[in-house]
Amino acid sequence: MTVDSIFKDKQTIKNDINEKCNDELQIEPIPLATLYTPQSDSYLLSEVGFIVIEDGWDEQSLLNLQQQVGCTLFALQTTDKQIDRFEVIDGIIICKADEVAQVITVFESVLSDRNKVGIDVNDIKRSCGAEKPAKFIQARVTGIPDAEQIKSTVNHLLNQIPEGLSTQYMMLDIKSDHKLSLDEFFSITTAVESRISDDSEVFYGNRMIDKPDHCWMGTIYVTG
Repeated sequence: MTVDSIFKDKQTIKNDINEKCNDELQIEPIPLATLYTPQSDSYLLSEVGFIVIEDGWDEQSLLNLQQQVGCTLFALQTTDKQIDRFEVIDGIIICKADEVAQVITVFESVLSDRNKVGIDVNDIKRSCGAEKPAKFIQARVTGIPDAEQIKSTVNHLLNQIPEGLSTQYMMLDIKSDHKLSLDEFFSITTAVESRISDDSEVFYGNRMIDKPDHCWMGTIYVTG
């Protein structure tokens, strides 16, 4: 074997290794949350999946979906139309037709922060209609200085929950133009705790956006 052939063999091996490494680097992580439609022939994996009841899902299409993705699956009820769970749906969330994207962002935000607090699949199921339907509400405040916008937004949000109902589970996403201070986060938790039962569970998500004097909050909640 000549020196040239040895060099070529080594170079070939090196190229193969680099190619394999590049292939591994191109592997994309599984999405945190995905909205599925019954028109698709195949479905990508996701940690949490969503379907809109109004899209016309039936038992067979739901079973096909579950067999392919095998993830926790929630149904979004955007009208009076309901759906049988068929032992496939893990929870039902009631929201408006134009709120589907916001519901999914709440999941993405809370799940992205799950390493900070212990959240497992059962926590998510209970918080999102496993035992009874959950509801989604949102509030937005703009044009108010930072010192007031957080408190104003959370009050606008919680005032949408009917009085006399005790909230047992909640997922709350906070989107603002700055990183929340400890005082601001404390004001949120204080307001939330005043409206929930003693043994309730609340999971928070927090994101920053590039919009001055802007704060948005969305929550998925289950009442007792």
